[in-house]
Amino acid sequence: MPPADACSPDPEAPEAKRAARFAVRTAADARKALADLLTDSPHHTAGVLLDAQLAVTELVSNASRHAGGMTKFDACLDSRGTRLVIDVEDADPRHPVGEPLALRDPTAQGGRGWAMVLALACDSAIDPLPTGGKRIRITFVLRAEDSSETWAQPLPEAAE
Repeated sequence: MPPADACSPDPEAPEAKRAARFAVRTAADARKALADLLTDSPHHTAGVLLDAQLAVTELVSNASRHAGGMTKFDACLDSRGTRLVIDVEDADPRHPVGEPLALRDPTAQGGRGWAMVLALACDSAIDPLPTGGKRIRITFVLRAEDSSETWAQPLPEAAE
């Protein structure tokens, strides 16, 4: 996982770190910010963008619904440009809760969002903020750095 300051400029490699901060107030703003950030990346795919946009929509919506709104949004590419790191902060220290999707009552309303975020992102972390609240960080692999890092494994060949 990238360090806590993954979206901060790296003074030792200012050209390698591609960081962007956005004036994001809504889920729509967050989706647009991700699309803008990934536009110039040679490593992204439409699938990763869509997964990241769906996950960030859930996080921003939950911050509004459960925590009085988002206090900060940040998104960046890591220094190699192969990972998208997204931070969503809010003032509520409580962590999101939810059962794995397989254990959810299919007739129950709600309660699937956090499980969906965990299913979409390749990594996640929740950290308390010094002033109260929390930062939720989710990470998406844009391009496998080696074959062991590919999280979407190909289907096995069908026997003839």
